Amino acid sequence: MRTRLIGGEGLPTYRTRHAANNLTTVADVERYVEEQSGQRLSKSSRHAEVLQAWRELGSLHQRAFTEPQVVSGNWVIDRDLCERCVPPYEGAHGRLPWVGWVCLKHKRWIKDDEQTDLCRFGEALVAERHWRGRLTPRRVVVDSPLLLLAEESATVGISKAVLEERAERVASPSPGLLVYPETVRIARLLSRPSFLDAILSDAPSLWKRALVEREVKAILPDAEDAEMWRALARVWDFVLSLQDVVRDARWLGQVPEDRWNVLRYWSGFAEFERVEVVQTHPLV
Repeated sequence: MRTRLIGGEGLPTYRTRHAANNLTTVADVERYVEEQSGQRLSKSSRHAEVLQAWRELGSLHQRAFTEPQVVSGNWVIDRDLCERCVPPYEGAHGRLPWVGWVCLKHKRWIKDDEQTDLCRFGEALVAERHWRGRLTPRRVVVDSPLLLLAEESATVGISKAVLEERAERVASPSPGLLVYPETVRIARLLSRPSFLDAILSDAPSLWKRALVEREVKAILPDAEDAEMWRALARVWDFVLSLQDVVRDARWLGQVPEDRWNVLRYWSGFAEFERVEVVQTHPLV
């Protein structure tokens, strides 16, 4: 009996579901494969022979189980898939580098242990569409340093009254869920090529600071108890860190270490790739 593979699902959960659907166990199936082939299978679920064997057993496409582990320097984490996408009483997890923390098909928040319906929290659904339309092409993934910074900035700067109002609209509110719209917008800002060109230009620091303040203020909901300055401080630290990286790279004649994995979208990054790296003294 064939078992449907969920998009992004990894081999560990698929082979368990496939074996159970055929009234057997993973150990028995792999033992049978070893007897037929005359070779022992690796114990690692990431081994090429193991992956290919289960593709053939499940009549799957060759693209199955090929989701990348790293995307543009960002690790792609294994996570639980949407409970509604998986058959009842079955669980599945895998890598979804093209998706944020929302299943748009079933309108569910899939980050936390208890997945939550978002029918009354349309802002999160809109944010997810923006994620897939803007952040996915920029190869930004969940749990990357940029996303963690964006979520922290949104959490400390947003109005408590706004959080309370949103919490009433979802059954199981969590901090990450309630600030998801602002998290996505801040991440989009920090990875936007025009923004990077502005903050890494030769413009005066006061002008850059005013630019950052205007952008952050436009993202956070306008409320009396909002503490926008906290979010501004974290975004400004991000700006200063990028400026330091670029300055040091120019001084050393090296390609800058892209800590946040966004410098590749800065127009000036190409000059480092064209210039021959200068051999520096070992003590520098």
